[in-house]
Amino acid sequence: MTSEDRVEHFLDRLALTPIDRDIFTGVCHSGAPLRAYGGQIAAQALMAAGKTIEEPDRHVHSLHGYFLRPGRTKDTITYLVDRPRDGGSFSTRIVRAVQHGETIFMMTTSFSVTDPGPEHQFEMPNVPGPEDARDVDLASRAVPTGASAADYDFPDRALIEMRTLAPDGPLRLEDGRYERMAWVRVTEPMPDDRLVQACALTYLSDLSMVTTATSPHRDERDRLQVASIDHAMWFHAPVDTHSWLLFDQDTPSARGGHGIARGLFYNEAGVLVASVVQEGLMRTLRS
Repeated sequence: MTSEDRVEHFLDRLALTPIDRDIFTGVCHSGAPLRAYGGQIAAQALMAAGKTIEEPDRHVHSLHGYFLRPGRTKDTITYLVDRPRDGGSFSTRIVRAVQHGETIFMMTTSFSVTDPGPEHQFEMPNVPGPEDARDVDLASRAVPTGASAADYDFPDRALIEMRTLAPDGPLRLEDGRYERMAWVRVTEPMPDDRLVQACALTYLSDLSMVTTATSPHRDERDRLQVASIDHAMWFHAPVDTHSWLLFDQDTPSARGGHGIARGLFYNEAGVLVASVVQEGLMRTLRS
């Protein structure tokens, strides 16, 4: 079987090659033409950190990452993990993603044991289920006429499915608020491994955050330079990314060339499994 005949699976997008203690390499596909998809870089960085956690009862509960430079899709990315602390309940890791001697992404992430304590959460919005939502074509990309998606390192198979609950036509700000919801999932069954599931959710979390922040200004989008700046997640409960998840997003503010988007992931039982916040660059193009 040639490499061209090989069927890609979603787990391949999270795969890393160990090089030495706390050093791994990975390859990312495009999120924009020939620029590595940020959600995949973050997911691989989290995977690298998780592989250095030796206590099996510690699971990721938060991550904070900064996108520093665009990654290249044609070359491997090296993930360097630092272990600043392993305490009685928490383990902290710092990950640098390096390509051609330059740091393109940095992440601090924390793992902890699960302790009993009080519980509360936002209620899941009362919305139609995924069977009544509209498909989003995640595989379509703006590529030059006559070129293929593969020429620009976009993945051949989406392996993820998103169904929007937005009405036809653009959404509008209401009292300064803009909210969009979609159901999302990985289309393949995923292993019952909390690290793998958290990495898969990290991958999914970057699909539409920048779009959420820029959507109230869609008439200006052609005049904007847009990119992810930083990304933070908190994991509240175990998740199955092969099952449908409601991704409820809003954008509280855009100012000074930056825009904020927030998101909440609910499973179909209504459990809030994760929260995410992202700041994006959305400044007017400079002359």
